[in-house]
Amino acid sequence: MKTGTFFVRTWRILSVLGFLFALFNSYISYPGDVAVRFNELGQPIQTIDREVIFYVAVAIFLINNTLIKLVSRLFLRVPTANLPIPNLAVWSSHRSQLNEVFTNWFTALMAAINTVAALGLIVLSLLNRSDRSMQAIDYAWLLPLITAILIIVLVALPARLFMKPSADD
Repeated sequence: MKTGTFFVRTWRILSVLGFLFALFNSYISYPGDVAVRFNELGQPIQTIDREVIFYVAVAIFLINNTLIKLVSRLFLRVPTANLPIPNLAVWSSHRSQLNEVFTNWFTALMAAINTVAALGLIVLSLLNRSDRSMQAIDYAWLLPLITAILIIVLVALPARLFMKPSADD
């Protein structure tokens, strides 16, 4: 197994476990009505029932993992000549490596979405704790981190496709 494949598979497993931990941990810590929007003074102005958040998070998780896995498996059936990749002439004789690149990318995309959802649940849980005062600066790391994760995963596929396949196929 190649290092990249090992990394994305491990990340996916850890993201699933992290998501499940965040889901159940946050559900237990949520009050009946979870504050999801705050005014400038830090007072909640919009709440959602905790069961709604739980079931929406589960639905996002199931849809993410099911649909992306389905697309990943369907990609393997697309004829090489119909693939819209930049170096098709180079990659056409290395279809197994191309399949591995795409499978790894789809796995990384699943892991990224799971990670983003888990981080969102954790921050929402922390925002609704009564034993802490809410400071916007405490959660300022969330948006740049999520943006970086998604950009890195989305840019990884085109970057890898512009590289040449390895000779050991």
